[in-house]
Amino acid sequence: MDNTKQKELTVISVDLMGGDDYPDTRFETLLRILKSQEGIGFRVFVSQSYLTTIEHRIVSLDKKHIEFIACGRSVSMAESPFSALRQKRDSSLSLAIKDVAENNSDACVSAGNTGAMVALAKHWLNPLYDIEKVVLATLLPSRSKRSLLLDVGATIEASADDLYDFARLGSAWQSAVNGIDSPEVTLLNIGMESNKGVDAVKQADVMLRESDLNYKGYCEGTHLFNGYSDVICCNGFVGNITLKSCEAMASFIKNESDDPTKSSLWQKIKKGMRIVEPDKYNGALLLGLEGVIVKSHGACNAMAFDAALHQAFKTAQQPIISKMIELLEKS
Repeated sequence: MDNTKQKELTVISVDLMGGDDYPDTRFETLLRILKSQEGIGFRVFVSQSYLTTIEHRIVSLDKKHIEFIACGRSVSMAESPFSALRQKRDSSLSLAIKDVAENNSDACVSAGNTGAMVALAKHWLNPLYDIEKVVLATLLPSRSKRSLLLDVGATIEASADDLYDFARLGSAWQSAVNGIDSPEVTLLNIGMESNKGVDAVKQADVMLRESDLNYKGYCEGTHLFNGYSDVICCNGFVGNITLKSCEAMASFIKNESDDPTKSSLWQKIKKGMRIVEPDKYNGALLLGLEGVIVKSHGACNAMAFDAALHQAFKTAQQPIISKMIELLEKS
């Protein structure tokens, strides 16, 4: 990719081999975006065998906007993070992340193995300021302000110190990206009462009350989609199950209301559920490192992968990392 032209573009590195399905849908999505979106470029990391199968289709593509890089390996969805880090540093996932570390790309998108992505990202990218644990964060749909939920799968077990740092990260992100002055922060818990929750959550509650963050206290699952706070913190185990359960329910209702035999009530529910269409909100941000990394669902369709790519494109257009470092220094 021409260096002069690359500077004029927001360049996204894409691990095309990552995901539950064959790469065709993801490949087609890239081609559609190139036709419809100005100012975007792709560096696409693929296996040599897949590159051979699409070679006849990419010959005529503008290499100033899309470049394909053949890789020796790919990371399977079932592979352990340890194995990927030790044995797959030449994989499409690893090299796509490394591309961001080397400033060849402005952001990276993968639908691949989450654990491997976290491990490789931590290997190639520097920690963000004094943050020790990385998080996956996603914006929840809402008719009012959108809450940033973190962690949704990067750090399965989180100590009180980790949850405190999650709050700092989420607050800094909402301020840097959305310009929110003093974002409201909450801890996701099984109740609002001070005596509820596991020890790590209770201890984090004390720490946050004594901090300079705009901490509101606990929130429950009922608060997720009503704009109750700007930042909602939990460990990755709780967050991942919460997010996937909500997405599964949204998909269930959508599928039920598509049935022509269902009553008009289902049609009204479907209309109301458009705001929480899971595919439109695909793309979790890996926060806590000096680079923009976006994790797409492994089983993403074209709409979902498009959403993840646009999430990366939008995020990479702003000096988010430098802004977040400045804000973290003050928190």
